This record gives sequence, C-alpha cells and structure tokens, in this order.
Amino acid sequence: MGAKLIEEAGFKAAFFSGFAFSASRLGMPDVGVATYSEMADAGRDVCQAVTIPVVGDGDTGYGGTLNVRRTVKGFARAGFAAVSIEDQCFPKRCAYANGVQVVGLEEAQERIRAAIRARDESRDDGYDILLIARTDRLKVKDARPREEVSWNRTHS
Repeated sequence: MGAKLIEEAGFKAAFFSGFAFSASRLGMPDVGVATYSEMADAGRDVCQAVTIPVVGDGDTGYGGTLNVRRTVKGFARAGFAAVSIEDQCFPKRCAYANGVQVVGLEEAQERIRAAIRARDESRDDGYDILLIARTDRLKVKDARPREEVSWNRTHS
C-alpha cells in the first residue's frame, strides 16, 4: 500500500525498507529478524503492484558472500530495480541503533564483488538490477572511515 501511495504522489521510485517490513509485518524493529525469503516474497508483491522502480533493502546480503549472491539474484527475479547491500556484521542492527558493528574492509570488498558477479549472472538470465553498496562505517567508533569508505568510490 505504501508503494502505491508513493507512486500516486508522483515519486519516481520507492524503497522497500527492512525497517518498514519488520515494523509492519513482524511488529519488531529492524534487528535482523526478517529473512531473505520474507523480504524477497513481500518485495515481489510490492514490485508487481507499482510501475515505478523499487529499491530493495538487501541488508548484509543475509550472511556470507554466497548469501549476497543469492540475495542479489533473488531480488532481481522478484522485480526490484536495485538492491542495497551494507557492511554491517550479520546479524545486523538497525542503522540508527546503538552498537552497530561493521565487517572489515576485505569482507566488505568481497560482498561487493559477490554482488557484482550475481548482477552479471542475473543479466545473463534476462534480469537487470542496480547495486547500491551502503556503509555504516562512519557511525562506528574505531573504524578508519576515509580510506576504507573511499574504496567503494574507486573500485567497481
């Protein structure tokens, strides 16, 4: 319903958020309880209900690099125009909650590479999806944000 209202209001895209799904469907905050399959299934319904592009919240990819690949491919098949993958540890916390932890730079880079491979394989299968690499590194106290975040801007 929210995406239809967004479309009717004239917006050019919608975001299918893990927080919104968790709050409305599970009655809980976004603390990593919603699963990949719940997000993909509900997202498919949202994508089919509107004509505007929908960005899907892929959280951490729901596990390791194999899970990231599965998430990207599944979200592409569900009809999402884009998927965001973040660098939090799994299971994740809501981005604006206290105690957010992020993975190391190497693991974050592997997630991005896995997402790129999955996107390319999805294209071979006739699906296209935009990738959004999102970081919570700037929120974490002892992280070295500048050099680590800059990797995302220079490598694709």
